[in-house]
Amino acid sequence: MYKGKRFHLFLVSLVFVTLIASSCSKVKDLYEEPETDSSTLFPGGGNVPSDFKWNSAKSMDIRVAIDDKFDGQFFYRVEIFDNDPLLAAGSNLLAAGQAKKGQDFVGKLMLPTMAKYLYLRETSPLGIASVTMIAVDATKGSINITSGSTTSILNSNKASVARAAVRTTISNTNSSSVSTLVGPAVVVPNDAIEISGNGTVSVVDNKSYVIKSGTTFTGKIDANNGTSNVKIYVQGKWKNPSFEFNLGNNNGLYITDAGSLELINVTQNTNGGFVNYGSANLSKMETKNNTLYVNYGTLDADKADITNGSFTNYGVATIQNLSSTTTSTVVRNEGTLVVQNASLTNATLEAVCHTTIQSLTTNGATISISSGALLSLDKLDAGGTKFNLASSSILAVTTLAKFNSQASTMQGPASGQALARLKKVDVNNQYMAITYSGNLEVACSDHTANGQWNTYYVINSPAKLVPYDKSTVVIAGTACNAGGNNAPGGNPNDQTVTEVNLGTYSYAFEDNWPNKGDYDMNDFVVDMNITKFQNTANKVTKVTLKGKLRSVGASKRLAAAVQLDGVPAANVKAVTYSKKDLVGTTVALAANGTETGQTNAVVAIVDDAHKAFGVADTRFISTQSGAYAPIDVVITIEFTTPLDNFTYSTLNMFIVNYAQNIGGRNEIHLAGYAATDKINKSLVSRESGKLLSATDPFKTPKGDPFALAIPVSFNYPAEGVIINKVYPYFETWARSGGIEKTDWYLNRK
Repeated sequence: MYKGKRFHLFLVSLVFVTLIASSCSKVKDLYEEPETDSSTLFPGGGNVPSDFKWNSAKSMDIRVAIDDKFDGQFFYRVEIFDNDPLLAAGSNLLAAGQAKKGQDFVGKLMLPTMAKYLYLRETSPLGIASVTMIAVDATKGSINITSGSTTSILNSNKASVARAAVRTTISNTNSSSVSTLVGPAVVVPNDAIEISGNGTVSVVDNKSYVIKSGTTFTGKIDANNGTSNVKIYVQGKWKNPSFEFNLGNNNGLYITDAGSLELINVTQNTNGGFVNYGSANLSKMETKNNTLYVNYGTLDADKADITNGSFTNYGVATIQNLSSTTTSTVVRNEGTLVVQNASLTNATLEAVCHTTIQSLTTNGATISISSGALLSLDKLDAGGTKFNLASSSILAVTTLAKFNSQASTMQGPASGQALARLKKVDVNNQYMAITYSGNLEVACSDHTANGQWNTYYVINSPAKLVPYDKSTVVIAGTACNAGGNNAPGGNPNDQTVTEVNLGTYSYAFEDNWPNKGDYDMNDFVVDMNITKFQNTANKVTKVTLKGKLRSVGASKRLAAAVQLDGVPAANVKAVTYSKKDLVGTTVALAANGTETGQTNAVVAIVDDAHKAFGVADTRFISTQSGAYAPIDVVITIEFTTPLDNFTYSTLNMFIVNYAQNIGGRNEIHLAGYAATDKINKSLVSRESGKLLSATDPFKTPKGDPFALAIPVSFNYPAEGVIINKVYPYFETWARSGGIEKTDWYLNRK
């Protein structure tokens, strides 16, 4: 009996020693990791830039001042998208709110770094919606937009002029159509010969020349010397206001986006071309033979004589006197064209977007107005001219339209409706001076009347004449027609935004922090959607986070939560969890639903990722097969004091691995984000410069991340497959510091 007891005590002691040894072993594993880690995300060697935060989206401040036609009585709706909401089925809302006179829309948004443009949709109190493209300057963190001010928008977006028509098509008597296009970027050849100084440069056949950025050339270029196929590029400035430049035969002049030109004249002998992406200031612009002059930037000319050749404007062109006398000439505007005086004989004018001419005189010309576009004239004097108005187009003459003995026609579309809004029409008692046809409404209260025996005008059904202020045709407002006509909406009403859905981001984690993992970026993957609720001051009163747990490629227990950066825990009124059984243990919650003991508000997503999927052990979930359906969780957060902004930059997503909880917990955040108050600070301090970067605890010494945020639902790699092997452009993107291959996550093998 005694011996048995001694043996029993020996066994107990042995078990105790074993447990102590095991416990010490675990403590050693946790707190005495190797000081270096030779594994790397890019085995081929080399580091990513030290300041790279692995961002696929950037935070931007935005301010929109609207052109208020209602003197602050009603709100306009302001919406910012990453793609055209009219043309692109996949456009995502980035920010939204209301604005009026005295209250600009001010906010923040997260813009994917791959995006080149923002799309502003503004809905007026009459329900009129228009879309404008704004070029994104990747070097700036803010965008200021003055709605209705074409110049202020186009200065930063020269080639992307506001166009709200879904497809701009010009109808004419031949039923042909012309669609908008965007010109190719100017590429200066590497062997281009540099031009500088103030002398005279005589060009040579088949050569390229360039005035480089930062250079101002004040001399002359002799291109009218019998040479051919010469290309001259202006990246800097060519300023010689006393020089008349002749392109010569089959030569080209190209002003790049940052270039500028100031001359007396640009003309050409035979074939040739002039393309302006920058700014051009001319006393005169002439085409004498078959050629095409194109403007994508800003162009100012005192006189433009387009003979035999043609002129197309995609940017902002201001011309004092425009003239043409040839049948082959086409003057086409797809941007903003303002002309003081225009005289067109036998030529064609195509108004694809808002075109303004103070005084237009025509003879034998063809005037075509695109769907959704407005041709605005102060005075019109027309003879033998064909006016072709597409469906939903508008011709507006604000003072006087005169039609002379050379009979003119005004043709509406075969389907849909067009509007001719004419303040006063004078046919000077000429027989059948003007004939209106097609689905055309002529709004005019001061029109020369037909005599009992004299026919001065003809209105062929279905065309109709109505009083000037009693127009019945409904044309939706676009950015090309200054608000349309009788657009849907009736009486003005506030266009408020109370609920804003910001689309979906994915967050993908490696779980082995502070040690590296296998970089398959699937140890925990969650999709997150933000819906925010706003008051009329665009302040955020509540947000709903809709999470979708998609994978747990980890063999250790994981919890997930999100810290709301810049939001004090005390400013959270209440948090409501759709699945209360998944939270409240690992991340202990206070009465208001946020984690206890935190300065910033921390809300739980899931306490045990494996158990959320109904799995008792720690098997891989959805990284080897699609056997597990995603788990949806909804978290609603109400604020005591409304917030100025709430975007994806506010979400500081992180996971907690269960490796230890002594002295703090193992938190894994995105690079560039701060940990919560509960991270194991001693572990971070000890591994700084060893396992962890000395400047960011959520990057390795080589700059590799432990987590990524992607502005789409991420198609994560399979178990054990490094992300580089699945996304071939990932490494290029990383090594460039996020500048190149910004769409890497859309190109999966």
